[in-house]
Parts: sequence; C-alpha cells; structure tokens
Amino acid sequence: MLSNTSLNKTFSHIYVEENAYSFPMTQEILSKFPDSIIINIRHYKDVFNRPGQDSYIQNMSKSLILAVNTGNKIFEASPVCQNFGFGKFYYCESAMNCVFSCDYCFLKGMYKTSNVVVFVNYEDYLEECKSYLKTGPMYLCASFDTDLSAISNLCNWQKIWEDFAATNENLTIELRTKAALKNFRSLKNIIYAFTISPQDIIDLYEKKTPSLKNRLESVSVAINLGAQVRLCFDPMIYIKNYNRIYSEMMDIVESSIDLSKVRDFGVGTFRISADYLNNLRKSSPQSSAVLYPFCKENGYCVYPESTRSELTSVIVNRLERAGVGSKVFINE
Repeated sequence: MLSNTSLNKTFSHIYVEENAYSFPMTQEILSKFPDSIIINIRHYKDVFNRPGQDSYIQNMSKSLILAVNTGNKIFEASPVCQNFGFGKFYYCESAMNCVFSCDYCFLKGMYKTSNVVVFVNYEDYLEECKSYLKTGPMYLCASFDTDLSAISNLCNWQKIWEDFAATNENLTIELRTKAALKNFRSLKNIIYAFTISPQDIIDLYEKKTPSLKNRLESVSVAINLGAQVRLCFDPMIYIKNYNRIYSEMMDIVESSIDLSKVRDFGVGTFRISADYLNNLRKSSPQSSAVLYPFCKENGYCVYPESTRSELTSVIVNRLERAGVGSKVFINE
C-alpha cells in the first residue's frame, strides 16, 4: 500500500485539451500552478474515462483536466433530487468530480476516476442557459457534479453563475457546498445550499471537508449578509447511536443559527443509483457508509422505509419544534 509521502501532490499534473489553451480560464488556472507538469491531450475523455484506473489511489493524488465541453451542458435533474417546489429543475456540468472525498458521494459511483475536470468555455454555458430561459423561469443546480465553492480559489465558475443570475431574474441558481466560504451575494435568486452533517459523520465519511463548526460559521456570515440560505441535512447516514448524534448536531445548529432566517431546509437519507453502488464500494472499500445491505427501489439503493423514516424524523421533529416545519422538504 502506498503512503501519502510516495504520492504526488494534488494537481501536480494538469492535462489540457489542445483547443482549451485559447480560453482565458485555462490561462488563469495554469498561472496558479507554475510547478505542475502540463500534459497536452486530444480530448478529456482519453484521460478521464481511460480503463484500468484506481480511483482509491488517485484520490490521494488527484490530477486536473482542463477541457472544452462541446456537448450538452444543461440537463434535467434526476427524480431523486429535491426540486424544492420548482417546476423546471435542471443541473449543469461546469466541472466534474470533487476535491473533497466523501465516502458515500454518488460521484464516486458515477465516475471510475478521482481526477477533476474543469470546463473552460463558460460563455457557451451561458448561451445554452439563455435558450432555456426563453421558455420561462428555470431552477438550475449550478454546483451538482462538483462543489464549485470548494474550487473557487481554482477558477471563477461560481462567480460566473452569480453574475449571470444577477442579470437574469427568471433564473434561480443553487450552489450546493460543504465548503466554508465568507463571500456571498444578497440576491433572491441565488441560493447557497449548505450540507450540514454531524461532526461524527464528517470525521468518518466526509474526508477533507470543513468541520461542522466552520460550516455553521459560514452559514452565519451568509445570513448576516442577507443571502438566501438553504440548510441540507442530506444525505443522512445510518450509524450507531444516530439519534443521539443527529440530535446533538441539531443542538449545535440551533445555538449557532437563527433558523427563522433560513430560506428552507432539505432533509433526506442516503440513496444512490443501483448501477453506481459497485463502483462506490470499490472507491471506498472500507467504509461502513456504503457497505450497508441496502434495499432496491425503482433502480435506486436505499435504506428500508422504516429506517428512512426514523432518520428523517430526528431532524424534521426538531425543525417543527423550532417553528420552521412549513419550510422543510423531505426526500427519503
């Protein structure tokens, strides 16, 4: 088994598509890694999708891939995603994969690599989004196949979407994150959705992510700046003493945040496409989070209904007692 000292640093190798060099975002990113080895490639899939990759090892030393997305950029969201009452519910691939390393992340099931792709042709994304907006208002998860907030020091994708939303009132964007940023925009159509987990879960399964304390500090900053904030207790993970662990987390949340100032709340349990579960188990082979004997429902692996209900009720009951039950969206 390799030790961390025998591995290269994250992004020590950067693969760049030949037609990506002319884009300003490419040059901006490369300027931040003067010591990285730059490797020219024809197409990002030649690296990202190549056979025989070991995502478990790669995760300790990720490479970066800069590419031009010539295909579709915006997609209809999966039915297992919460739409929070919006009719037209979409997501986009501004980037693929995440710098964090959560054991249960669906990205580990969807991709057979831990390397990260950043698409640099942002103007094409905005044009495609404009075409959707011609048919009416839309809700867009701009940070879906990655965590854009977590890579905001790498590229300006989050700011691009924030600026675009600022000039398009019919567009509501959600920026889902486990990061702990301090800069937020106070606009009604930009929603900062923070994944909130107990520290026990973070320590066990959400490697490389900020602590619960740091996340809540970031939430407080966003609320004080007048930003739209969503708290996502999702996915909840079944764990020994889950009732105590999640209850203690809610004690901390309620003592740190004025829940009445939160836009809404998402509550849900772990769920993943059955097609992704085997890959996920290969990437997190020792994690109890993915070794649970899940049930299969409509092509998805989930906890038994009774377990889902028990888990979500811990959070929902607390939110109802806090007087914000009408703003809770449940996805079991």
